[in-house]
Amino acid sequence: MSNENSQKSKDVGAQRPEHRIRLDVQGLRAVAVLAVLLYHANSGWLKAGFVGVDVFFVISGFIITALLTERSEKIDLAAFYISRIKRIFPAYFMMMVVVCALSAVLFLPADFSFFQESLKSSALFFSNHYFADFGSYFAPRADELPLLHTWSLAIEMQFYLFFPLMLVCVPKRFHLAAFALLAVGLFGWSAYDSFGGTHAAQYFSLVTRTPEFMVGAAVALLMRQRELPIVLARVFGLGGAILLIWAFVAIDNQHFPGFWAAVPCVGAGLLIAARRGPVNSLLATKPMVWVGGISYSLYLWHWPILAFIRYYTGQYELTPAWLLTFVASAFLLSWLSYRFIETPARNATGMLRQVPGWGLALALMVLMVWGGPRVNASLVAPLPVELTRYAPPELICHGTQVGECKRGKPQAEVSVLVLGDSHAAQLNYFFDQVGQEQGVAYRVLTASSCVPIPGFDLERLPGWAQKPCRAQIEAVARELPKVDRVIIAGMWQYQMQSPVFAKALADFLQDIANAHKQIVVLAQVPMFETDVQRVRRFTEIGLPAPLTLNREWQSANQQVKSIVNRTPGVRYLDFSDSSFFAAAPYQQGLLIYRDSHHLNEVGATRYGHFAAGQLQRAFDQPQSSVSLKP
Repeated sequence: MSNENSQKSKDVGAQRPEHRIRLDVQGLRAVAVLAVLLYHANSGWLKAGFVGVDVFFVISGFIITALLTERSEKIDLAAFYISRIKRIFPAYFMMMVVVCALSAVLFLPADFSFFQESLKSSALFFSNHYFADFGSYFAPRADELPLLHTWSLAIEMQFYLFFPLMLVCVPKRFHLAAFALLAVGLFGWSAYDSFGGTHAAQYFSLVTRTPEFMVGAAVALLMRQRELPIVLARVFGLGGAILLIWAFVAIDNQHFPGFWAAVPCVGAGLLIAARRGPVNSLLATKPMVWVGGISYSLYLWHWPILAFIRYYTGQYELTPAWLLTFVASAFLLSWLSYRFIETPARNATGMLRQVPGWGLALALMVLMVWGGPRVNASLVAPLPVELTRYAPPELICHGTQVGECKRGKPQAEVSVLVLGDSHAAQLNYFFDQVGQEQGVAYRVLTASSCVPIPGFDLERLPGWAQKPCRAQIEAVARELPKVDRVIIAGMWQYQMQSPVFAKALADFLQDIANAHKQIVVLAQVPMFETDVQRVRRFTEIGLPAPLTLNREWQSANQQVKSIVNRTPGVRYLDFSDSSFFAAAPYQQGLLIYRDSHHLNEVGATRYGHFAAGQLQRAFDQPQSSVSLKP
C-alpha cells in the first residue's frame, strides 16, 4: 500500500520502472484508495469497496517484483529492506503518534486500554493477527477502532520479509512458474477454506492474501521489457476495468476473500499488463495521478479520522457536516504527510544524517506509550467501577456457563428462567434485587447480540459471537423443562430488524404458552444516540456533547408488544415511560447507564427495587400487556 515515486513520465508505461513511474498504475492506486474511502465512509455507497485493498496488494506485488528483478546483478536484500523502511515507517509511525495522543484525550479508560493493545500490535506489524482474534472486520463497532486499518500494512510488511528470500532461493528461470502456481494454489485453498466458517481468520491472513501479491508479481515478470499490441492492450484494459467494476458492486463481504478475491486481482493485473489504451489513459490523467501519489498517506489517515468522528458522535452514518469534515481533513492531512514526511524520508540519503530524525520518531513513540495512559487517566476523574459495567463478566452466564447461573435469593430453588441478549445480561443485579425482595431465585442465560431461542438466525452475528450463541441456545433447551416461568429481555431495536428473528420469537412464545408456562416479555429500556459515559468525558474536557434519545427502540418495543398481544397467556411489561426513567440516564442524581443502551450495576439494582412488585404481579395478571407508569 506504500508508494513508489520517481520522475513522472509523459508516455504512460513506455519506460522501465527504474527510470519512469507508471502513471496509469498511480491512477489505479487512486481507484483503489477512493473505493476504500467510499466503503469506509458508508458501506452502502459502494457494496464491495473493501476490495480496493486487494488492488493495492496486486500493485505492490508488481512494483516490488519489478524493482527486485529489473537488474541482472545479485539482489541486495539490505538495500531493499532499508528502502521499505524509509517508504513505510515515517508516515506510519507519525500517524500512530497522533492517533495515540487523540485517543488518550477522547477515549474512556476501558477503551483506551483496548486501544493500547492494538497500538502494540500495530507497531510490531502484527495487527492482522490481533484483529482476527478480536472478531471481524465487519463486526459491530469495528468502525470505532482507529488502528483497525493497519492490518493491511501488517500483511504487506510480512510479505516484504519473505518474498525477496523466495526470489533468492528459487532459480530465476522458475520464478514465473513458481509465482503463478503459488497464486492459483493459494486462491484454491482460500476458496476451499472459506467453507470452514473461518471468515475473520481468512480476511486477516497473510496466506490468504499472498496470491494477490503473486498476481502482481507474475504480471511484472511476464511484461518485463514487453509491450502488448495496441488492440490487445485495449482489450486487456477494458476487461480489467469490467472485472474491477463488477467486483466493487457485486462481491458480498460474507463470502470474501475466498474464490472471489481472484476477480479484482485479475482485473488489476489486466490493467497493469495493458499499459496503453483508453482505460489506462483515463487512469493516467492528472487528478488520478495526484490522488494516487498521496494514496498511502490517504489510506493511513482516513480511517482514524472516521473512527474518531464515530466515537465522538456515536453514529455510523455521517451527517453532511461531518462528511465534509472527514473529506477535507483526510485530504489535507494526507497531503501534509506526503509533502513533509513521505517525500523527505524517501529522498533522504546518508545514514548518519538520518539518525536524529529516527531518534526523534522513536522518542515520540516512547513518550506516547508511556504518557498516553497517564494523560488519559488524569483528564477526567474515574467513575467507581459499579457505574461503568452492568456486572463482572467473569461472574455471569453471558455466552458461557458460570456455576449455576443463579441470581436472587441464594436459599431458594430456581423457579424462573431468564433469557436474552446483553439487555438481559444487564439485569443480573436486577434479578438479585428482585429475588431478595420476593424470595425468588432466577437462572439467567444470555449471549452477546443473541436471544437464545430455537430458530434464532445466528448467521447474522459476527463469527466470534456465533459459538457462544449456539451454546446458550442449547443451555436454554436443557433448562426450559425445569421451570414453569420464563422472562425474556432483549435489545429489540437490534433484534427486530430481522424478520427471521421476529418469526422465531413469535413461534417460541406460542410453543412455551402451549406448554402451559407463564411468560413475561420485558420492553427495551430507553436508548440514547451516544454513549452516556463518553458524553460525560467529552463534557469534562470541554467538548460539546449533547445527549439525545434514540427513537428506534420505541417502535421496536411496539413490534414486540404486538407479537405478545397475539399470543394468549404472555405478558408484556414496559417500564420505559415510568418515573424510573424520567431523568435518564440519571435516577435521583446518580448515573444509571454504562453506555447508550445498557444500565450499570447501580442502575440495574435500583431498577430491580423499583420493578420488583410489578414483575411478581405480572405473572398473575390476566391481561397480556402491562404498561406501568408509577
